[in-house]
Amino acid sequence: NEFIASSRIDNQISCWAALSSLISASGEQPMMVALFDHEEVGSQSSTGAGGPLLEHVLERLACASGSTRTDYLAALQKSHCVSTDNAHAVHPNYTDRHELNNAPLVNDGVVVKTNVNQRYATSPSSLVPIVRAASTAAVHLQTFSSRNNIACGSTIGPITATRLGIETIDIGVPQLSMHSIREMCGTQDPVDLVALLRAYFSRS
Repeated sequence: NEFIASSRIDNQISCWAALSSLISASGEQPMMVALFDHEEVGSQSSTGAGGPLLEHVLERLACASGSTRTDYLAALQKSHCVSTDNAHAVHPNYTDRHELNNAPLVNDGVVVKTNVNQRYATSPSSLVPIVRAASTAAVHLQTFSSRNNIACGSTIGPITATRLGIETIDIGVPQLSMHSIREMCGTQDPVDLVALLRAYFSRS
């Protein structure tokens, strides 16, 4: 009962956690979940995060609520985005691939991903709401930062932050065998992700 092994854990766990959390949240601020196609091939499509879909939907919602474009742009500056995509856990046979002070372990909490080259969007200020939510939900946070001599992947977090100018953080569930036909994660981490996002959505 420690592990889940399945195809497409990356990134259906995040989709499930985001929707489950939003449905059960009690926050009063406007909230939404955006699920994109084509993340694994670069997001450069009309329906990918690199396309205009999200910003167009947000602006249309703002206009429908009576906001001006100036109001809409000001609202973006006050907003916060959580980019949720699974993280590479430490594989026991390849511990040398990680910087061990920032090496996520399975079943040890949700991972906060950082990268000085902006491959992840996390910043000190974007981290604050997640730390608060983790404290509220009693969820442990881990950190991942790739070794500086090993390239890391990226997410839609930096794309969203660039297109919209919204403060963004990258988090995710640690897993092994990413992109294989049988990916594996812990049984506790997805539950923790739901609890974390529910606390995040429920903030006043």
